[in-house]
Amino acid sequence: MNERVTGASSPAVHPECARAIRQLLQLQEPKREDFLALRTYGNDRYSSMGWEELQSYINEKTVVIVEQFEYEQNIMSALRWVARGLPVWHAIRKVKADYSVYGYKGQS
Repeated sequence: MNERVTGASSPAVHPECARAIRQLLQLQEPKREDFLALRTYGNDRYSSMGWEELQSYINEKTVVIVEQFEYEQNIMSALRWVARGLPVWHAIRKVKADYSVYGYKGQS
């Protein structure tokens, strides 16, 4: 299991978000809808982290996130989900699902 999962229950993550992460990780084959349903339940410690702070989460396991996305907003969002406890590939799927539905304000 991902070493960050234990951090999902820390006070830095909303308890409902931590519970939702644990439930998602129990699914054998999570679907797009499962990733879309996952949310933060408000701002947490990671919501306000900027690029400088999030770079500390880039390592040999998470560098694939940087390679997967063109937009910095997506990279930062995926790194935030890793910090909250999602494994890297789950974080990538979460951000891709969100982006396909919501996009980002200010983008054409």
